[in-house]
Amino acid sequence: MGSWLRALSIVFVLSAGSFGSYILLQGKSGERLNAEAEKLRPAIDDFVSQGGVALETLFESSRMAGPLQTTGHRAMAARANLPFIEIEPRDFAAPAMKLPRVTAPAVHANELSNLRLTQAPDQLPMDLEPVEARLRSRVPQEVLEYFDLFLYVSKATPDKGAWAQKMFVLAKQEDRVYQLQYSWAVSTGLEEVVVSPSGKKLGTHTPEGIFKLDRGRSYEDYTSRQWKSPMPYAMFFDWRTEGRQSGLALHGSAPEGEKDLGKRASHGCIRLSTENARTLFQLITTKYRGRVPEFRVDPQTGTMSTKGVLVRDENGRVKTTSGFKVLVFIEDYGGPTVDTVAALY
Repeated sequence: MGSWLRALSIVFVLSAGSFGSYILLQGKSGERLNAEAEKLRPAIDDFVSQGGVALETLFESSRMAGPLQTTGHRAMAARANLPFIEIEPRDFAAPAMKLPRVTAPAVHANELSNLRLTQAPDQLPMDLEPVEARLRSRVPQEVLEYFDLFLYVSKATPDKGAWAQKMFVLAKQEDRVYQLQYSWAVSTGLEEVVVSPSGKKLGTHTPEGIFKLDRGRSYEDYTSRQWKSPMPYAMFFDWRTEGRQSGLALHGSAPEGEKDLGKRASHGCIRLSTENARTLFQLITTKYRGRVPEFRVDPQTGTMSTKGVLVRDENGRVKTTSGFKVLVFIEDYGGPTVDTVAALY
């Protein structure tokens, strides 16, 4: 029944067009038939003839027992100069029509997201496409628009890949091109419960997600009150958790702490070498001040979104506040393999 209806639809369009054109010219026959119409008559007569053959083919097919056979179907379609429709046995709902293939222009994934990554001349060679793919798939496009510097941090353990315990610093250039500025070893949280100097058992978890930096809490010289350890060039996150301002920060390390860079060793913060922390601190505080969006706080938990959910006013406009135009993206991912790169696209 499906084959009969499909054939009928094709014949209907062809025959209707042929018959309408034929009648139009017949109405101008005799003395009123102009030379231009005479030139068109042979082509239209041929078109009408094809319509007749198509109708005959339809009537023949309706008398056949069961579905059309492939050879008979192909032969009758050839008689009528109709496109051949081949129906796969397991896909009757979507026949493949054998028409000339039109190749669309290739579109690179970068063009879809307007997010492209380049590399500074002094950087070691690195495959940047997987970095781009992860940012594109995990950071909402409307969030990307508000920020000019991206800090991609992998909190994975070193056995999980080459990106593990690394920070990639990506700066927005013209036309939304992102350029890799720095690639540094870091230490993220131990991910276990540790006894603090005061005797309290405290977690050392580094959360995953999207974060902003707190413009009002940046210190060249800072010491942790909980852990009694130095935090040079500390930049705290603008992140509320369970109704309180978080103590999560980017900062430099004490000399003994620098020996552990490249593996999980911190109390939850993201540690860098003191030299790299100073470079980042000066870069951010001098070049990246501006208006940034407010992230939504869940009224039930008092915790700020780590997915990039924005606060909007009654008219749907995004609310903004003073801050640093810097976005920190943290995830437990050690870098691409052949399989994971293929899965990203």
